[in-house]
Amino acid sequence: MIKGIEKLTEKQIEHMERVNNHHTDCVGLDYKAGMEIIEAWVDERDNVCVRLKNGDWFHYLKDGTWY
Repeated sequence: MIKGIEKLTEKQIEHMERVNNHHTDCVGLDYKAGMEIIEAWVDERDNVCVRLKNGDWFHYLKDGTWY
């Protein structure tokens, strides 16, 4: 279960999953295991933010990019 997911809309959840799948495809094999989303929230700019199993967190922007 992803902490905070109940606060996201269905559209935000779909966006989060789509960007995370692309993000996971872009990383090396030894990094992939930590790419599972464990927490999600929306920031003050209406961006979906995620914390990953590896402890890193990212903004998943509306254009499909992340930082």
